[in-house]
Amino acid sequence: MRRALRSRWAPPVLMVTALAIVALVLHAGRLGLSLSGGALSPVGELGEVWREYLAAWHGVAGGASGGAPPALAVLGVLGAPFAPWGGPAAAVALLLLADIPLAGLSAYTAMRRLPVGRSHRAVVAAVYALLPAATTAAVQGRVDVVVVHLLLPLLLAGIVAASGWREVPARWLSLSAVCALGLATVGAFHPLSWLTLLVVAGVVFVVSPGRDRPRARVGSLAVLVLLPAALLSPWLPVLVDEPGLVLRGVTGAAADVPTVGELVVLDPGGPGGTPVGVVVVLAALSAALVRPSVRLWAAAGLVVVGAAGLVATVLDGRSGGAAFAGAPLLFVGAGLLVPLLGLGDQSARTESRPLRQRVAVAAAWAGVLVLAVGVVLGGRGGPLAHQPGEPTEPLAADLAATGRGVLILGDDATATPRLTAGRLPRFGDDAMASSEWMSARLRDWQRQLSDGAREGVVDAVTSAATSGVLFVVLSPGDDGEVLRSVAGDLVEPVAATYDGRTVLRLTAEAGAATLISPEQAQRSVGGLAPDADLLTTPASAAVDAAPPEIGVRVSEGPEGRLLLVAAAYEPGWRATIDGVGHPIVKAWGGQVAVAVPPEPAEVRVRFENGRHDLLLLGQLAAVSFTVLTAVPSLRLARSSRSSAT
Repeated sequence: MRRALRSRWAPPVLMVTALAIVALVLHAGRLGLSLSGGALSPVGELGEVWREYLAAWHGVAGGASGGAPPALAVLGVLGAPFAPWGGPAAAVALLLLADIPLAGLSAYTAMRRLPVGRSHRAVVAAVYALLPAATTAAVQGRVDVVVVHLLLPLLLAGIVAASGWREVPARWLSLSAVCALGLATVGAFHPLSWLTLLVVAGVVFVVSPGRDRPRARVGSLAVLVLLPAALLSPWLPVLVDEPGLVLRGVTGAAADVPTVGELVVLDPGGPGGTPVGVVVVLAALSAALVRPSVRLWAAAGLVVVGAAGLVATVLDGRSGGAAFAGAPLLFVGAGLLVPLLGLGDQSARTESRPLRQRVAVAAAWAGVLVLAVGVVLGGRGGPLAHQPGEPTEPLAADLAATGRGVLILGDDATATPRLTAGRLPRFGDDAMASSEWMSARLRDWQRQLSDGAREGVVDAVTSAATSGVLFVVLSPGDDGEVLRSVAGDLVEPVAATYDGRTVLRLTAEAGAATLISPEQAQRSVGGLAPDADLLTTPASAAVDAAPPEIGVRVSEGPEGRLLLVAAAYEPGWRATIDGVGHPIVKAWGGQVAVAVPPEPAEVRVRFENGRHDLLLLGQLAAVSFTVLTAVPSLRLARSSRSSAT
């Protein structure tokens, strides 16, 4: 037993075992492979995830064009081995549940080349694994921040090595490719962290004391900067059009904006937060005083870039609310841990340690225990839960059969509701940009349906119906009595969701594509709200088709009819009548529609985005180059793992 404890494997094994126990206690009430709640929407099956990623048009918020977040592709790859157990959903569950021990192992591995004892490395790695910013993100279902938590230590170490801090490695190209793949993975979930790491890489390149092989150093930096952008290329146009997505990542805005006091103690705010991060702050200050070193400059750099990210995330509220502060706090936390490494620096060890250093070491062990207890007590009440059945599952069959949408209202009148067509909300929907017109329309519906005024309710219900909405899921606690009494025959109650929310079905004669009468068409182009009396047969007729490609043969009828499509207009929509190109009409200011001739005709409406297909091909080429280039470095890492310390 004593020999085993003295083994070089003892510190990391004991650390991972202890962290796994902490994770089991923290997630005791949510163990399972089908997690949702908080910021995490249900994750689709393997085929659904890949179809959504490859599509150029998505039935989210009235229609979102452009690339889906590459996080879906990452989950598609990670979820493939788990296909018998849920695929991507199982992969996400394992990331969230095992984040603490995996992050500890990641941090321990990243420090293997530092002149620091194994036991001390294990303590520092455990502290990193238990940072409140990460544990809070996990219990809130924020997969993007968890991915940053897992990869940040390895990427920081890889950037330093690839940039030739002391000397340029012989396999600099393959090492840079591995780092670029990691940077792209982080960027696929949380673009702000990717950009922050690029800033770190630039600073390391400038201040690096190594000056040998300058061409290799420049080439390494070029790979770190350019290759991740190529790997993320299908999503980059979306990020340029919607800069708020850079800050919010794939899991959307924060539920609560943290106070300054919470940020000081590394708490990102919201449910599951805890103030025990003050232990890390105090330990870092104590270590900096006990053993000052040149490493403090690196610590200060990480804290500064993290603080800059905090300013951007907390103060941003222009499009979708302030971003979650967890990822920038991870950079700050990583910077605060750098001074702790100095306490175990073997190259500077003396025969007799001062009393204050011994006290600091003892305090570090006590701090790990305090962190573990604190994150368990604070995080067990987080909103993430094991939910084998989705709350809105009863609606799924009708949505898939009709291609129509479900409108899920927010908690209050100021929230933005969620709208998806043909399916229930899924992971990644929050990272798809909708048109400004449709976003404003959704906010108007939320306000009108929450206020309960008759005119506003009728306008919202009829507008939603013409936009393809079939079901409205009311806010939690709203029994729908007021809305039903005001809307009358325009709505009817159906079975509630599994979590008890009231659901109303819209009774208007409408579909994902609807042929409307000339009278209704005039209202649509004149800026008037839809007339409820004209949303009945024969003035309105639902078409058995759904975007992004619709084909219908219309019969003879009056002049002035419109084929109304449940999609917001964006460049890329095309229409033909009997094979001849026809202009798109904007109904109600922004909805796709086509004027139908009085004689029988074949009408086709489809969405085309050739640029998206080219970007996908470019991404595939970049992935192939990266994997083939990274193979030598991965082989080298495996061969040297047995001798790593």
